[in-house]
Amino acid sequence: MENKNTLDFMSQGKDNNLNLVRLFAALMVVYMHSFALCEGKLESDLMYTLTFHKALSGQVGVDIFFVISGFLIYRSYDRSNNIGKYLRARFLRIWPLLALFILSTAFVIGPAISTLSPKEYFSQDIKGYLLNLVFYHNNTTLPGVFEHHINHSVNGSIWTLQYEVLCYILVLFLVPILRKYKKMIFPLIALSAAVYLFFTYAWTEERFFILSTIILVNLGRLSLQFEMGILFYIFRDKIILSWKWFSAAVIGIVAASYFIDYEIAFAAFGSYIVLYLGFNYYGASRLYNKVGDISYGVYVLSFLVQQLVLDWLGVVPYGYRAPNMNSYINFIISTAIVIPLAFISWHCFEKHILKLK
Repeated sequence: MENKNTLDFMSQGKDNNLNLVRLFAALMVVYMHSFALCEGKLESDLMYTLTFHKALSGQVGVDIFFVISGFLIYRSYDRSNNIGKYLRARFLRIWPLLALFILSTAFVIGPAISTLSPKEYFSQDIKGYLLNLVFYHNNTTLPGVFEHHINHSVNGSIWTLQYEVLCYILVLFLVPILRKYKKMIFPLIALSAAVYLFFTYAWTEERFFILSTIILVNLGRLSLQFEMGILFYIFRDKIILSWKWFSAAVIGIVAASYFIDYEIAFAAFGSYIVLYLGFNYYGASRLYNKVGDISYGVYVLSFLVQQLVLDWLGVVPYGYRAPNMNSYINFIISTAIVIPLAFISWHCFEKHILKLK
């Protein structure tokens, strides 16, 4: 008789909390950015205190996304085994909204709010910004836009998408291997952890040959969390989701965060917490799942909304050049704006695009 407490059993069907957990993760990113944009004081982030000054809310939110993504994306290809269908589904989920955002900010919103005239604006080089369309996240600014802000970026959230795409590609190679040799996931996880730790603590140069050290740190860190999601999928029939183990994981991540690197602690304990919360089903999720999956819209649109709110309501303190604003007020107002925008995005655009899968 099948154990109803296994991850395998509890992850069947569509009745789960994953949409709600992803929305919470997206809002954690919004919360962190409110401190970065409005005050330039990331240490005021509550998560920074809770993790013994080792992690920020947005960092944890992104880790949550990648654990869930590892589980679901690997499952998607493992079930279909159709490369064309898999790539089409991934493309339609991630690129159309990104493209709409990049093009509208570059050619409509940017010229409208820039301090430059339209002629001056378009005489500047915006090709670097448009490269975000192909997940080359190097230039995130537009001419004359937010130039007096603490942070000049228009789209500071979407840097993670290039790593998400790399993980999608990785899945194509992993599924055939891990079907035969499940335990190969462990050396792969160890490799990602080693890359992350080496370029975080051992390598002090800005570049490693032609690659930026920051890119390698992020690649190691995010692939680690993605692969933890894969591990949970592969051994889903062996993993028990119980309150007892959840409590132990919470204690474990708090204790481990004090003694070791937070990303390693999150991989070891946080991944269980995320999937436990994601695949237990609560009343709030029944209501929220009727709204739709708006977390991606919140994630993509929020940074621009926060910058605009700061532009409208921020004040420049005496002796400063950049507008400042109470971070919590920015977070509340921005959330109140971006959630309806994400709702509209899902129901008027994203949901219809996904029908093409």
